[in-house]
Amino acid sequence: MIFFNPLINSNNTHNRYIRLVLAAFFIVVVGSISACSSIEKIRSDSLFEQYCTEEGRVGQFIYERVALGEELFRPIPAGAKALRRLDGSFYINNKKLLIDKERFEQHYSLSFFERKELSSIGPIYSVESAIVRKSDSKVLSKAVSLLNMQGRTNKYNPVQGVYCPAGRDSRGMAFYHEKHMNLIENTFFKQ
Repeated sequence: MIFFNPLINSNNTHNRYIRLVLAAFFIVVVGSISACSSIEKIRSDSLFEQYCTEEGRVGQFIYERVALGEELFRPIPAGAKALRRLDGSFYINNKKLLIDKERFEQHYSLSFFERKELSSIGPIYSVESAIVRKSDSKVLSKAVSLLNMQGRTNKYNPVQGVYCPAGRDSRGMAFYHEKHMNLIENTFFKQ
């Protein structure tokens, strides 16, 4: 109430009236913006839940498993410094085999975590990773998760958002992230 004292305790009745109207207008505007933001979040959460429960929308989809020849593998380096420089997504067979990234990229294209907007409400994005064989442009596998930024006003704030599928595996890795990171391992095997 201390905030409103200068508005009420004015000597001039006309000035007091104008200040009171401006304060009421300010409260209405702030309240309206807050209410719209809450409504937007509720709408985006509802739509997000609908997308997440839709059959075949999210998950990992392996369309063709591919056997790789010996020429596409490389020895795993022994030094800790060399191991840190490796892209961990190119390990297969429980980290016993390592695909040579440069040779792999001659035959296959790999896209990780590409966002496509599904709905401007939220906004809600489909986050996709895919492996495509270059010779025939066939999609061998893909991983799809959904991201809800939870309200239009959050576009301008640094928020992480909410992902689907939710939860974590036994190692503590988020399910949505794991499906993208083990895509190579689940698509390829040694001949």
